[in-house]
Amino acid sequence: MVALHIGSRREVCWDEFLWDQAEGIRVQMHRPEFRNVALECDAPWEGNVSGYFTLVPDETQLRLYYRGAQLDVDNDGVRKPSHKPMYCYAESRDGKTFTRVSVNQIPFWGCKDNNIIMDTVRDNMYVFRDTNPSCPPDALYKGLTEADDVLWYYKSGDGIHFTKVRLLADDGAYDSLNLAFWDQETEQYFFFYRGIHGENAPNGKWNGTEDQLMHTTIIRDVRVRTSRDFENWSEPRLIQFDPEREDTELYTNQIQKYYRAKHMFLGFPTRYVDRYQDAQNFEHLPDWKHRQKLIRNWGRSGTAMTDAMIMTSRDGFTFRRTEEAFLTPGIERDCNWYYGDCFLCYGMAETTADLPGAPNEISLYMGHDYRVNPVKLCRYAIRLDGFFSWHCDYEPGKVVTKPLTFAGNSLEINFATSVAGYVQIRLLDGEGNFLEGYDSGRLFGDSVDRTVDFQKSLAELAGKEIRMEISMQDGELYAFQFTEIPVIG
Repeated sequence: MVALHIGSRREVCWDEFLWDQAEGIRVQMHRPEFRNVALECDAPWEGNVSGYFTLVPDETQLRLYYRGAQLDVDNDGVRKPSHKPMYCYAESRDGKTFTRVSVNQIPFWGCKDNNIIMDTVRDNMYVFRDTNPSCPPDALYKGLTEADDVLWYYKSGDGIHFTKVRLLADDGAYDSLNLAFWDQETEQYFFFYRGIHGENAPNGKWNGTEDQLMHTTIIRDVRVRTSRDFENWSEPRLIQFDPEREDTELYTNQIQKYYRAKHMFLGFPTRYVDRYQDAQNFEHLPDWKHRQKLIRNWGRSGTAMTDAMIMTSRDGFTFRRTEEAFLTPGIERDCNWYYGDCFLCYGMAETTADLPGAPNEISLYMGHDYRVNPVKLCRYAIRLDGFFSWHCDYEPGKVVTKPLTFAGNSLEINFATSVAGYVQIRLLDGEGNFLEGYDSGRLFGDSVDRTVDFQKSLAELAGKEIRMEISMQDGELYAFQFTEIPVIG
């Protein structure tokens, strides 16, 4: 078996890729917790179908792009947009609340004192900051938006003023958040977008008939292409799932590189399920009168439901996806369990913890009250690296890794145990024999960056083939990293 070279990169415990042997250990998904309302979309040009939020980390701030829109339903169930969609801009310094930034570009009700940067977007626009070293300054920010059933590329030097450049692609069903980014690991752009497959969808595109938007066998899917120059693209491929998964409709994909382990892809697709065959539920769900109007006028708008899933990948083509939800609409309240719940904002931010003295955490964002009230963009938080862990119940378990080589002289782990539990790390040679002086003993506690102490120096093993034996009881291992710590003296 050829040794894996992990160097000093952080290895997140989100899959079984590093496992050679395992007993009593499983990969466990973890869910984020609600923190606060970060932005309420209650300006006159926003409203109850504001959405497709995109977070763009910049050098000194977080940029937020989103659609502002309002959809009213009269007593006959007729949908009446009160204004056309507006594309809006806000900023944050702390990632906990966002403030609209007046850009004085587009008049609304005769006034330009607003945060509208574009009013020609039909459904959504995705924006990213291009980190390709060869990117020209006037295209530092790139936007992708659909019009006339094709996807267009826009560019901007400041992230505020965008210019239409050219058609980017025409082989998908683009009424979703279609996204791209530069991947520094493979030195290419990835482009993830929606297609469709199934009966009457031979070319991956909507055919323009209304019946395709109702209760059909058509499946919304995720496709990927790559490019070195953002102009010449590879042939499209459907992303694959390993293990194989049910052919679930994925309304969005939200795939991004994980900023703390940049060799990993992380996605939060929205799962779309039309529950029209389970109509006995509808009158018991929140806001039955409003839901009746939606069902009467446009069936799936009242019968379809959405939640968020989570998936990871090491190459951007094959993903490990849970079947269970990462986020659900939650406890029934005034206006949830609608088609439009759980559309996670694209991107994430590292924020200070609300608990004094606790380490930073990762903030994610999701809109609440969709279709009913002005959308509230709510902040959720999860521990650093904490989307998954290698988990062990109270009965002890163990993982032995594949052979690997590392760089550095120190090992840090992100882990948690009960007061009775532990994580113990022993280093083995490539053949699986224990290396004397490299037994951590039973570690307990809850830390995102605990240094593991060994009797002997890790520097003696750097670059050599080893295995890690990780024994656990009632504990979680979220990530580990070999690093270089300066030796003093």
